[in-house]
Amino acid sequence: MAQNVIDILKQEHEMVLSQLSELSSKGTSNREQKYNSLKENLIPHMVGEEQAVYPRLMESGMQEMALEAIEEHNAVKTLLSQLDSASTSKEDVWVAKLTVIQENVKHHISEEEEKIFPKMQQKMSSDDLSNLGSKFEEAKRSAMPVAAR
Repeated sequence: MAQNVIDILKQEHEMVLSQLSELSSKGTSNREQKYNSLKENLIPHMVGEEQAVYPRLMESGMQEMALEAIEEHNAVKTLLSQLDSASTSKEDVWVAKLTVIQENVKHHISEEEEKIFPKMQQKMSSDDLSNLGSKFEEAKRSAMPVAAR
C-alpha cells in the first residue's frame, strides 16, 4: 500500500529545511552543488503539492488554504529564480536571498503541518491519504529532471 501523503510531505519538509539551514551559513563549501540539490528536492515537491494535494484540498472545502499555499509557492519560485541569477561570489547578497526563501518555506511548512494536515486527517480516510500519496509521488516524478528519474 502507498505511503500516507502527510508522512511523505513531513519527511520532505525535514529534508528541505535541513538543506536550507546548511545553505544559509556563510562559508558553505560546494554551495552551487548543494543549491542545485535543494532545487531538485524543493521544486518537484511544490509541483507535487500543486498537482495532487491542493486540488484535493479544494474539493474538500479547504479552498482558502490551498490558494494561500499556492501563492506561497509562487513567492518561493520567484525568489529561487532571483537566486539563480545572483552570483554566489557575492556571498552576503546570496545568503540574504536564501534566508528569505528559508523564512518563507518555514512559514509555509508550519501552516501545512499545523493547520492543513490536521484538517486533511479529519476529512479524508487513510485510504484517501495513501492514494493521495501515490498521486503526489507521480506528480513529483513528472517534475523531476529527466536524468534524476
